[in-house]
Amino acid sequence: MKKNLVAALLLLFLGLHLPIVNSQNCYWVLLADKAGTTFDPYSYFDSKAIERYRLNNADLFDISNYPLNESYVQQVDAIATEEVGQSRWLNAVAVMASDEEIAAIARLPFVLRTDIIATEMEIAECRNARQPNDNSITNLDSKKPGLTITDQLLRMEGDLFVKGGIDGKGVRVAVFDGGFHAVNTHAAFKHLRDNNQIVATWDFTKKRENVYDRHTHGTMVLSCIAGRLGERQLGLATGATFLLAKTEVDPEPFKEEVWWAQAVEWADKNGADIINSSLGYGKDRHYTWEMDGRSYVAKAANMAARKGMLVCNSAGNEGDDSKWKCIITPADADSVICVGGINPSLKSYSHISFSSYGPSSDGRLKPNVCNFGYCEVADPHNDTATDFAYGTSFASPLTAGFCACAYQAMRGTMTNAMQMKQLIEESGDLYPYYDYALGYGVPQASFFTDESKRTIEHAATFQFEERGQYLLVQPAKVTKPRNASLDFKTTGMGAGKADDVVMFKIQDRQGRVERYVNLGIPHLDETTYIAFPKAAIWGYDLVVHVNGFTNRYRLSKLDSIYFSNENHEFEYHVIDTTGFFKEDYTENGNRSLADNTVSNWGVGQRYLSEGYIQYGMKWIFGSDDPLHYSDAWNIGLRAMRNFKKWYSLGLGLEVEFSTFRYAHGSPNTWDRSLQLTDFGNVEHKHHIIDNVNLEFFQRIRIMTGGMMSKGLHWDLGVFAGLQESEYRISYNSAATDGASSATRVSYDNVKPRSYYDWGLTTRLVWDCIGLYGRFRMSQPDLDLPRLELGLQLSF
Repeated sequence: MKKNLVAALLLLFLGLHLPIVNSQNCYWVLLADKAGTTFDPYSYFDSKAIERYRLNNADLFDISNYPLNESYVQQVDAIATEEVGQSRWLNAVAVMASDEEIAAIARLPFVLRTDIIATEMEIAECRNARQPNDNSITNLDSKKPGLTITDQLLRMEGDLFVKGGIDGKGVRVAVFDGGFHAVNTHAAFKHLRDNNQIVATWDFTKKRENVYDRHTHGTMVLSCIAGRLGERQLGLATGATFLLAKTEVDPEPFKEEVWWAQAVEWADKNGADIINSSLGYGKDRHYTWEMDGRSYVAKAANMAARKGMLVCNSAGNEGDDSKWKCIITPADADSVICVGGINPSLKSYSHISFSSYGPSSDGRLKPNVCNFGYCEVADPHNDTATDFAYGTSFASPLTAGFCACAYQAMRGTMTNAMQMKQLIEESGDLYPYYDYALGYGVPQASFFTDESKRTIEHAATFQFEERGQYLLVQPAKVTKPRNASLDFKTTGMGAGKADDVVMFKIQDRQGRVERYVNLGIPHLDETTYIAFPKAAIWGYDLVVHVNGFTNRYRLSKLDSIYFSNENHEFEYHVIDTTGFFKEDYTENGNRSLADNTVSNWGVGQRYLSEGYIQYGMKWIFGSDDPLHYSDAWNIGLRAMRNFKKWYSLGLGLEVEFSTFRYAHGSPNTWDRSLQLTDFGNVEHKHHIIDNVNLEFFQRIRIMTGGMMSKGLHWDLGVFAGLQESEYRISYNSAATDGASSATRVSYDNVKPRSYYDWGLTTRLVWDCIGLYGRFRMSQPDLDLPRLELGLQLSF
């Protein structure tokens, strides 16, 4: 009977986990060729797409546009559990499949390879919609007369586009997001609805046209491209036409990459000129060293540029995340305009704390440009109101709307998307200066409305002066910010005189930035100097930017030799003409490339360690012993190696304290072994067992989330340990004063029949709280509990 019960419990244990062990994963199945397929671009593409191909000298008959071989797809579908989607560009079909199914698919003669996706697409986080603690920002009042353009547009000199009648007309913009709740009803999009400017929609998650569901992120994003509420203009491209694609949904952690790739091809087919994607893959899918354009979405984004589409993507909101810090993909793609975030002020110029930093992991400049990371957006919960929201999710669409206007302004002179990308970078108000927080700065409309701005040489605003062991940067007598909006035209986000912008960096001969600093100095004039010890810039170029003018300094050969053995730690000083240090300046940023380094330890990194406490109850089956109940405390440490973002192997070491409480009036196995018969005064009978256990386990991460970002995860493993035990009996005995006292007798010679223990263990945990269970496999004839269930707290 006992053996049958053990077998049944073991079968139940394995059966409960069988669905997870045989769970489905999402894969790209890459096909070897497109043999036998035919393609007519003139019936497949929208006429606007054909025109874009022509203007960009792209090949309509490129093999990437041909459909997949239908016979290949049918054979793959016959084996897979589900087809998720197809990609012409990748020549691949995405499927849900078990391990056995994907192995069979991989053996098909026309399959080039299979790649597991197992990913989670993240919307570039929309931070809490509230005002930051910044006295330069006040609530905007749409009833104030004469205010038609918000500061987020003025920062780009957007008023020049508006005055010139440039609103993106003739340009088609595709927006990829998680949904567009209330775009079909909100007053901020009335002009788009009235003029039929939303030409196509598609929900890739449900394969239907309706994208106006409960998800609000896309609503706010679209308002930053083309929103207009009464006299308040939120985005610049109010005259553009739009394609709205829903590519993200909770809680599908595996399919969004497929939907994103399909959306790019859909946008291509329907004639998009610009794609805005406020979505990205970060720490839940990749490691930081993989942010080099290798992902499938990055490859798709690069191919979109090759076909004439300009892609704007948010940099990500991981700048203040110690486990990530850097940009996300597809913002890392070479041909993508990666947009970082700045604080929403017309008085200062500073990186907003959460905006992800560049460069790409292979050293390319990212972000390319920047824009407000805190914006006025259409309130998706009130059809006649606006709200405020944080995130590079909104810096990107501000830039996408700007790009649409730039396309219109340059109509007739542009040939391809890559040329426009370069012009957008050159229009940045820091260009040719760049760093890994701001890129080339905020794009400026005057670059496109005034042709002379593209060729004019900026007047020198400073000069280099050598003084012994120091290099001085001396501002000229007259300095004027390049961006006029920093002096006037404010609408509530920071009226008043702007600080003068002083930025500098040290970079190697290949242009790779080692350290960059951003200063805001009020009333900058010729009485202020920035002093650098020459030893601090040894081996580097010093590049300085002051109010629109950039210049470079390199040590002479003689100085390079002289300072080669000096302390090369970077430093600078702001001083006046008398040599005294000045303190009336703001350091808006001081960052080195080393600051992007993240630890290999932590959630989502290569390694993870955790401590834990468990409390559980134990059950005994098939025994006649009068056991009241038993419980256990376990305290331990685990260390894991992550082989995938969703799969780890680990080791654990713990100590376990178990107490078995027996009925005090009846004999049990241990009483009989000690030949104890008198139980009249017995108060307690406890069998104490202390274990030291070693565990080997696998962890499968089912979904992300939680306070500690551990998400929902399931562990399955085996444990083995050594044990010591003691049997204790407490007696009541009468004292001389009539009171009672307790006497405890311990029998340490009573032990289980083996000094080792082993069995199976499992856990299902959300973040730091979960359930655990273990089943002892050793000595099945030992009259001790075999099943243990309880709660776990990890930290």
